[in-house]
Amino acid sequence: MDAERAGGEQETPARRRGQGELEAQVLSVLGEASEPVAAAWVQERLGAGLSYSTVITILTRLHAKQAVTRTGRGRPVLWEPVANEAGLAALRMRRLLDKQSDRDAVLSSFVSVLSSHDEDLLRSLLAESCPDDAGAPSDRPER
Repeated sequence: MDAERAGGEQETPARRRGQGELEAQVLSVLGEASEPVAAAWVQERLGAGLSYSTVITILTRLHAKQAVTRTGRGRPVLWEPVANEAGLAALRMRRLLDKQSDRDAVLSSFVSVLSSHDEDLLRSLLAESCPDDAGAPSDRPER
């Protein structure tokens, strides 16, 4: 009767969260706040039976990734988002790129697997970010 409850119902195993899912949820909750908030405020809105220490761990990880800021030296520490879910994904991508020895090869490979829509969007975003240089070779020094 391990996997069965009284009455013959089968227990369903708890769903395991995907990588980064909880961080995205925390960022979403922080995004709802109109001012910096305490971890207890985040915990209350997340629900799902998360412990306070789990929320603090996630907030600390997000702080290390520069996706949130924390203020105050006393209690409570207040947290505020710097990045939304898309911003967090961009930070992850940038960190991965920074770890590579051949950035040109990584970027070239990345662009080669983009859909035509994503490639057009990327071109458009690059043109918007430096409209005077659209289509011109970059004068920026290599890193």
